[in-house]
Amino acid sequence: MERSAIKVLAKRGLSQRRIAQELGHSPTTIARVLKEPVDQRPATRRRRSKVDPYQPQIEQWLKAGLSIVRMLELARADLERPYAGGRAVFSDHVRRIRLEVERAAADVPVRFEGLPAEYLQVDWGEVRAFPFTRQRPAKRFFLACRLKHSRWSWVRFTADMRQETLFRGLVDCFLALGFVPWVLVFDNMKTVTSGRDASGQPVWTPALLQLAAEFGFHPEACAVGAANQKGAVENLVKWTKGHLLPGRTFLDDADLARQADAWLAQVNGQPSAATGVPPVSLLPREAAQGGPLPATARDYGLLEHGQVSAEALVSVRSNRYSVPVALVGLPVTVRLHRDRVRLWRDTELVADHPRAPDGARRRVVDVAHFAPLFPKKPRAQVMLYRAALLALGASAAAFMTELSRRERARLGPEVLGVYALYEEVGAADLLAAMERAAHADDYRAEALGAWLARRRGQPAIPPLVLPGAPTQAEIDRPLSAYEALVQVDVALDEAVTAGVGR
Repeated sequence: MERSAIKVLAKRGLSQRRIAQELGHSPTTIARVLKEPVDQRPATRRRRSKVDPYQPQIEQWLKAGLSIVRMLELARADLERPYAGGRAVFSDHVRRIRLEVERAAADVPVRFEGLPAEYLQVDWGEVRAFPFTRQRPAKRFFLACRLKHSRWSWVRFTADMRQETLFRGLVDCFLALGFVPWVLVFDNMKTVTSGRDASGQPVWTPALLQLAAEFGFHPEACAVGAANQKGAVENLVKWTKGHLLPGRTFLDDADLARQADAWLAQVNGQPSAATGVPPVSLLPREAAQGGPLPATARDYGLLEHGQVSAEALVSVRSNRYSVPVALVGLPVTVRLHRDRVRLWRDTELVADHPRAPDGARRRVVDVAHFAPLFPKKPRAQVMLYRAALLALGASAAAFMTELSRRERARLGPEVLGVYALYEEVGAADLLAAMERAAHADDYRAEALGAWLARRRGQPAIPPLVLPGAPTQAEIDRPLSAYEALVQVDVALDEAVTAGVGR
């Protein structure tokens, strides 16, 4: 009742000193009661148990992994103070001690916020099926990245989780940000780490270390067994699956990408639950602290190493690419771009080829690389030129196949002539000429040249000029000159005939 009276008097506006005078208590007591509830639950008093003297020993037994039955046997066999209580009481006490020990040893997660541009969390997500994926497999993957400071997020859907797909996704994320974060945190994915060394440190793949060195970031992996680190990264995947996919339908991969971009623009522009401000509003602060993008970011080539074979070819992803023959037997540096394969010898670019699909087992050749061999190997020159022409497309392959069949005796000059036209006019005009010549059933280099000449408005066959030969104007004569010559010849014949008769 007195506690309730103290509360009522305080609500009426009386000071703590006045209430103390009215009720006969000290001001300290009045201040304490005002902070406590009116109905204060009395403290329970724990009765001493016969098991209490054994608590230090029970804690050691728990660490040693002993069972409750064995602990009870040891307690009852204690020579100094044998346990004389019941089994149920002992078991309950052991369970309570075990719970206290587990609570004391529990790993309490400590959350912290990153500095601007400090951490970029990276993880893969997997969606097993989409309604539009009728082909097999129907899986789709997505690379999810998020800045820890601003909560700015980036998502890219892919058809695989290969290392190159990961690295190109990271570079595209850097381009979207306009800077490179200091640290990239990975969830121990196999494309970036092959495990841990003896000291527990991650063993990074050489390709990731190369990417980190060229872009200037530091890789980190979630500690094994650290649920708070792993959960922080994995929550990004759960968040994407829970907010982007439900309630949406997608026509195809292009529509999936468009809707994902629209969703990202929306969530990055809304206040974050963690910071209370939109992530995009914090990006300028992060950009000011982030690392600069290298000049090669927009056309980044993954680094690999190669060896030039005896055929002046370098094997790259199950395809072979030519280099100049002078490099046979030497090591080269390979840069894999999205659509090109560039090969370097030290700091010199020695070959630049269109990239063939990985695993296609194609032979991609630049015939200029073998030019020093042509004086000694003219047939090799013809075959290389023909292979280059065959690679121009279906119409070129059909034309060159028929030319090789019909003009077998003149195969070398014909192939060299067609290739000379290719170097002169380019692939598009040459293919058009091949289609026109094939329609006319004329499979010769001369036919191609004639059609190209007519297209440019030039004579079908250019005049042949030989050193020391008279011009065509000097050769051409009027018909009357030939008639005079004929009459002279007739007169000579008659004179000769008359002489013979005499």
